[in-house]
Amino acid sequence: MPRRRVRPLVNRPIAFALVLLLAGCGGEPAAPAAGAEAPSTAADAGGAGAEQIVQLPQGSLEAVALEVGVVLDADGRVAAVAERVRPGDAVHASLVTVGESEAAMLAIAWRDASGAEIDADERAITASGPAVHTFTRQPEGGWAPGRYEVEVSVDGESAGVRSFDVR
Repeated sequence: MPRRRVRPLVNRPIAFALVLLLAGCGGEPAAPAAGAEAPSTAADAGGAGAEQIVQLPQGSLEAVALEVGVVLDADGRVAAVAERVRPGDAVHASLVTVGESEAAMLAIAWRDASGAEIDADERAITASGPAVHTFTRQPEGGWAPGRYEVEVSVDGESAGVRSFDVR
């Protein structure tokens, strides 16, 4: 079963070129390897009364860019990376992924300067090719001045961390 990788983020021009290249690629998904096991269930191990839990295939989803900013483009991606924002701004974090996955979990943690988590969110995704996943945060009453950090994870593995200042 292929294993999902979360690679260190590459710089934006290389990631953009990779996304464009992959967007032009077509083809059929790879067939399962000969002798591959069918998805297992808890009932296989636990008997007739066990709750059935299906294990989904891992896929080949990779995170290639994490950007933070205040303006989104037409594709929902951060249009201009911002390291400094104003207290009234809505802050967006865009994660660009490539590859395929029938089921993956994206999670985001927003932290203040002390490292304390001030907000978190997660969502299940299905990916087939290049995709942009955007999270937005705008605290009621605005951001307090200071330094903040955003961390996005794919299936529990960190896909990147970005910091920004509110002034």
